[in-house]
Amino acid sequence: MFPEHLTFEAFCQQFNSEQACAEALFEARWPDGFRCPTCLHPHFYLIQTRRLPLYECRSCRHQTSVIAGTIMEGSSTLLTRWFQAMFLISRPSGISASRLSQVIQVTYKTAWLIARKIRHALQQADEGDPLTGVVRVDPISYGYTYYSEAQQPLLIGGSLDERDEPQQVKIKQPDPSHVNNALRWIEKPGVQAFVNDHTDGEAVTVSRGRLHPALNPIKWKVTAWLNNTFNGIGAKHLQAYLDEFCFRLNLKLRHAPVFSQLLHWCAVTPTLTYKDLTRSKPVLTVPWVVWGSKAKWKGKYLTLWNT
Repeated sequence: MFPEHLTFEAFCQQFNSEQACAEALFEARWPDGFRCPTCLHPHFYLIQTRRLPLYECRSCRHQTSVIAGTIMEGSSTLLTRWFQAMFLISRPSGISASRLSQVIQVTYKTAWLIARKIRHALQQADEGDPLTGVVRVDPISYGYTYYSEAQQPLLIGGSLDERDEPQQVKIKQPDPSHVNNALRWIEKPGVQAFVNDHTDGEAVTVSRGRLHPALNPIKWKVTAWLNNTFNGIGAKHLQAYLDEFCFRLNLKLRHAPVFSQLLHWCAVTPTLTYKDLTRSKPVLTVPWVVWGSKAKWKGKYLTLWNT
């Protein structure tokens, strides 16, 4: 049902109406059949007097629309344009907000908001999918090589198979409080926070030397993507773009469809307001080095080694 190898023109022909998009969104939101958001009753009355259909629960009479409880809730933008944006973001190259506004014919602010809400859904997908098995964690940075003050410190982690090939990848910014500005290094709590938040903690190796050969190409690919598609990304919104990159990459590594997964997460993720999406947060722009030797934190062993 969901297209993975269509051209953009073919995609627009397949989803050329609000009805076609609403039906696909219904399927993504309730893949096992309708469930009332209030009482979980499976049967409804269909009300079609509005632009988008309403579903009235036959048990409690609660009415819900197909976009209620999704990232599209409260949006007046046509579903056809939302679907076009999802399709373009699901493509390997992604798309910038300025280009998206031209392609789907909306204002830049609307295109930026649509893209940012889609990335928020992808971040929710990332939070529930920790790195498992044999995990390698390496420090990297994003920014200008010759201007260390402009570099953003990052940690990249990968689940490696028996051939030392990545099966899943995460790239995360450390919390500013975990970076020692005076000594210019990521402190132990920063790496431990990555392990706690993004791995199962079973077999984690953290390096203090050369980037693992399996992860090195990914570093350069994400750098090239950020620079070529967006002309660079600042610290404030960098994490959302890193999560978007990893979302597509991980599905590719698993040979899983990207668009259908993206649509699913957009359908089950509650919306955020423009104020929430644009609120300020602490960022850092300092260069850094990594730490250490063997350590045991909170019952989890991390082997630190040079490569």
